[in-house]
Amino acid sequence: MIFQLFILFNLVICAVIAGSSSSNSCTGPIEVKSNQDLNTLSNCQVVEGSITINNISSIGDIINLSQLQQVHGDLVFQGNNDLSQIVLASLKQVDGKLVFQDNRQLERLDLTQLTSVQALDISVEPALDAILFPSGLSQIESLTVTDTVATKIEGLTTSKMKDVHIANNKYLKDINMNHLEQVNGVMTIAANSPNLTLDLSSLSNIYQGDFRDLTKLIGLNKVHQITGDLSFVANSFSTLSLPNITQIAGTLTLSNNLQLRNLSVPQLQTLGGALFVANNTGLSNVNVPKLQKVDGTVDITGNFDKIDLPSLVDVRGGLNVQTSSNQFSCDESVNKLQGGVTKGHEFTCKSNVSNPTSSINHNGTNITEDHESSSNKITLKRSIMLTSNFILIYLLLIK
Repeated sequence: MIFQLFILFNLVICAVIAGSSSSNSCTGPIEVKSNQDLNTLSNCQVVEGSITINNISSIGDIINLSQLQQVHGDLVFQGNNDLSQIVLASLKQVDGKLVFQDNRQLERLDLTQLTSVQALDISVEPALDAILFPSGLSQIESLTVTDTVATKIEGLTTSKMKDVHIANNKYLKDINMNHLEQVNGVMTIAANSPNLTLDLSSLSNIYQGDFRDLTKLIGLNKVHQITGDLSFVANSFSTLSLPNITQIAGTLTLSNNLQLRNLSVPQLQTLGGALFVANNTGLSNVNVPKLQKVDGTVDITGNFDKIDLPSLVDVRGGLNVQTSSNQFSCDESVNKLQGGVTKGHEFTCKSNVSNPTSSINHNGTNITEDHESSSNKITLKRSIMLTSNFILIYLLLIK
């Protein structure tokens, strides 16, 4: 009898524990529209599904979901204009997207325990001044941070990402991604503080990169190949070193880097797109010693004194070299590329030019080719019109 009572007691205890546990697990999707909805959600530790908290003005200036630990779906905060603080102090994992967008008064974001999220999007948060992951955000595929007043992004410990887009954060001075080894998609860092330092010291593989408005770039020393384009635009660093890159499948762009004095790309051999170098006013020597093949156009303009392309044997597009320097000689390094090396229609080399002009437009295509294509289209249209007129006259004569 005593043994049976003992068994019954344990079953009751287990049932109580199970009931308590299940009360902390909630089923989504959950759409918060009122304080009552928020109070219900605040008791959840795990949510099976997505949560949306959008365009709510009646819940006050603080959302406290400090019990929430896991979301097996998306978690979205959007358009909550009165919201100044979001507390997610226990949140560790979001299987889908974690979105903070257009919460205009949001000043503080507590993500103390967050370590895993599929995609994080922090956009149009003009009062948010810090983005921190104290426990280390070690698993994330996609990161977007735009239009905030954050001065730093810290705690990104992931080694692999798909896409990174960090732009228009005018006070952002420090991005530490020194654990990042692979970017399998596109990385764009642009239009942030003019004093921004970007640390990519562990990066060894990147599909495509666009780096703009940086004061200091740490890294890229371990990168060997770029599968897409690689761009450096309007940066203020004085030295750019890409010591181990041998191949870029797209276009290499270096433009408007006004403080750039030293450029080192000693191992680059092939470019699947164009070589575009423009308006780097401090760069006196463009030296790419091992470059053999360029599938697009070679377009180099500025006020440089010297170009060294000693290994170049195949340019599938045209060539345009123009400099304002009177020390530059086309005969020394460029004219030998005419004929068998350069396959495109255009071949231009000029020195002592008051306004060096690129042949590549803002879309990255050749202006001459665009003009020829446009001319051909006009000629074709005229031919069609003339033919149509002749046919019409012939039909009238038959009648």
